[in-house]
Amino acid sequence: MSDNLNTAPNFPDGSLEKTITVWHKRDTVFAVMTLVASVPFADWSVFGGFNAGFTVSFIMLFVLTAVYILKLKKSFGAFSVFCGLSSAAFSVIFLIYNNSALNTLFFVAAVFLYGIFVSYSFTERNKNSSPVISSFDTVIVKPFDNITAPFVSYKAYRNKKGSDPFNRQVLLGIALSVPILFIILPLLIHADAAFEGLISAAFSKFGIVIAKILLGAALAIYLFSMLFAVKNNLKPKDCIVHLHEDYKRLAPLTAVTLSSVLSAVYLAYLLSQSAYFSGGFSGILPEGYTFSFAEYARRGFFELCAVCTVNLIIVFLIMLFAKQDSNKKLPFSVRLSIIGICVFSLVFTATAISKMFLYISFYGLTRLRLLTSIFMIALALLFILIILSVSVKKIPAVKCAIVCFAVIGLITGFCDVDRTVAGYNVSAYKRGALTEIDIEYLSGLSDSAVPYIAELADCKDEAVKSAVLTALYIKTERLFNIKNGKIYEKTESKPSKYNYSRERAKDCIRKNIKSIAKAERERRAAEEENFNYFYNEDYYYSENY
Repeated sequence: MSDNLNTAPNFPDGSLEKTITVWHKRDTVFAVMTLVASVPFADWSVFGGFNAGFTVSFIMLFVLTAVYILKLKKSFGAFSVFCGLSSAAFSVIFLIYNNSALNTLFFVAAVFLYGIFVSYSFTERNKNSSPVISSFDTVIVKPFDNITAPFVSYKAYRNKKGSDPFNRQVLLGIALSVPILFIILPLLIHADAAFEGLISAAFSKFGIVIAKILLGAALAIYLFSMLFAVKNNLKPKDCIVHLHEDYKRLAPLTAVTLSSVLSAVYLAYLLSQSAYFSGGFSGILPEGYTFSFAEYARRGFFELCAVCTVNLIIVFLIMLFAKQDSNKKLPFSVRLSIIGICVFSLVFTATAISKMFLYISFYGLTRLRLLTSIFMIALALLFILIILSVSVKKIPAVKCAIVCFAVIGLITGFCDVDRTVAGYNVSAYKRGALTEIDIEYLSGLSDSAVPYIAELADCKDEAVKSAVLTALYIKTERLFNIKNGKIYEKTESKPSKYNYSRERAKDCIRKNIKSIAKAERERRAAEEENFNYFYNEDYYYSENY
């Protein structure tokens, strides 16, 4: 039986009337459950600071979606299951770590993989669908383009069943009262101070609750519209995401020529690298240049990253716009040229990563250095997948790329960049691999770095020890309440705001609280003494001028 029906056969001009999707009882149940789950999501994520509450509420919505799909007797494919579980795994990172910048990327990854999970759970039988486009279509296009579809469907369902006029009259009365209250309430507030106090107290207490409910309701409408559109295979009316064959106008000879020119330049670059290691090529180095491993490591990494990124864009453009042969494949010459660019890019990637590792051994690890290294590893995997995809047609390159990037993202998230940076630098400094350590930089990282900074609280180097205790005091000011020189616990009233890294940082500060407080008192006493000294000196000179 079809899930669509026509309310009337034709418009006056003879065209078919728009079909209305049939509403089922299970849709009513799921709509109510979505609303019930969306309000806590708004409370625990947006108002809860994206901590443990976000993890719990996201997994709750994910399970609700999976149950809805199973109730429709839809099967899960291996790829959709991987994407769904990966999206839930990304949400767990918010429970453990609190790096706001990286958590933004992990949030995007969770939503993107969730979109693939929903889309492929219904349409995985379509082997030609692109996961990226499917996720974009599911998460962005369908919810907003078909946002009225559930309401129209439910209205037709109620009209067919016979709605209760009493309910309709009550809802109409409430709707009519809203604009009138917007006019009357301000007048009454200005008319009486007691009523003004009553309304102010009510809104200060319940206003935030109303905001949470409204935000949750908006999220529920968005989420249910998305699933309702995907379930009923509703087509977007205004936005169609696809690539026409008409745009594939890049001649194979043009693509090959472009690739050949780039390859010649890259070959010359690789030959020039012999100047560092072979006396026969040393004449091409600038006059007066003194070679050192530190200088070699410092120069060129980010430039090679940019070159590899440009190469990736060029390869994608060639694959998208180059003309195909009669078998719907890229000509052999084009595929060979793509492989050539990818091979050079892999060499550049290996060179860049080796430069970065050498640079880290001299100057330590930072968040940017670690993230760009991970980015280059991801690029290398992507170039390998491109080589395999143009060589072996049966390999699902896009799905493999999504799996690789999801795994890399999850490893990055659960290893925690800030913890890795702080742990490496402190360990390297303690064993003598680094002669200096930038405590000020480490103090700017998230709470995950606090336990490693605290390891140097007993450092023999007084300058480092002083910097560590100062950094820990700055963290103490944020994690605890300080009043009149005394430190008090700052307890979170809601479990949804729990974060593992923050609690671990608090434990480390508690263990070192006496040293931290003592160092802060000494620092302030020294500052006050210096201030009094300079003040007295200025006064002396001003009196005897």
